[in-house]
Order: sequence, then structure tokens, then C-alpha cells
Amino acid sequence: MARSTLRRIRIAVWAAIAAVVVVGGWATRLGTRWPSVYYMTGPSMEPTLAAQEYFFTWSPPGTLQRGHLVIFRYVDEDGEFHVLRRLAGLPGDTVEMQAGQMLVNGERQPWPFLVLNPSAWRSTFAIGGNLFTWGPWVVPPDSVLLLSDTRDMVGWPDSRFVGFVPREAILARATRTVTGRRLH
Repeated sequence: MARSTLRRIRIAVWAAIAAVVVVGGWATRLGTRWPSVYYMTGPSMEPTLAAQEYFFTWSPPGTLQRGHLVIFRYVDEDGEFHVLRRLAGLPGDTVEMQAGQMLVNGERQPWPFLVLNPSAWRSTFAIGGNLFTWGPWVVPPDSVLLLSDTRDMVGWPDSRFVGFVPREAILARATRTVTGRRLH
């Protein structure tokens, strides 16, 4: 072979090795996480996210904390849906709502929420029949308690209607809107 051909092969091999190292380093730094973009279809997370707002998520969600916004897999007779909700309770937490104030382990929570229709607080659909005052509930192992930020929306899939959500149903954690606003 000619020297120039050997040189090209050597450069190609080194370029391939460099690419593997760079991609491998990037993958190691990120682990097996990957970003996604979701679209908020309705008002269930107002005031945090408006209807028709786009936001970024990371999958898998990693370590979860109270207050995080997470996507979970919800299945009913109409099919499977990916739903955004606020993580209100971790395994072992005691969670309750007293006169509209969220308490976790006896401490008030600062999470924003919106009331659109105060007459909807009493609901035959909700576990316990009241959206304004409920609990205390103790979150079981390997489960979480998820709530919408629009607390009077009857029938939205959150823990007041569907019970505790298994940890393995959590698909991703919302991080920012596409405009760069950070989501907690």
C-alpha cells in the first residue's frame, strides 16, 4: 500500500477511536438519561404550566424529591396516557389537605395551586369525597402521591382520584419550559 493510503487509514482509525471516547464520555456523564419535549394539553398544572405550553423532561427521572414535576404512565379504559403531576408525597410520608392547605409530615407546603371552581371541592369522584380537606394518608413503600396544581379539577388523574401511583409508573421529570423557565 502507498504511504498516503496507510496514513488515511491511520487517521480514520484514530478519528473513530476519538469519536468512541467522546460519545462514551458523554453517555457516561449522562448515564442512560435522555431529554424529551412534552406539550401541556390542558389547565391541570396551572399556574405552573399553562395549557399549550411546551416543556423539557429527563428520562429516567433519577432521584425524586417532593415538589418535582413528573410524567407518569396512566392507563384507563380509554388507553394509556403520559400525565404531568406534582410529586406531593414519597414513601412513608403522611400527606393531607386541610382547608385547601397541603401538609406533608405536618409541614405546610409552598407549592403553587389554582382554584377555578370552589363549588367543585366536594366530589363524589374523589377518594374521601372532598377535594378541600382529606387525609391524612400514609404513602406506601414503592409508591408516590401525585397532585395536579389546579386542585379543583374533578376527574383529572391524580392521587385524589386514582390513589397512590407506583414508583415504576414515573417515566420522567420535568425540568424547564422551552422558553427556559425552570420548573421545580
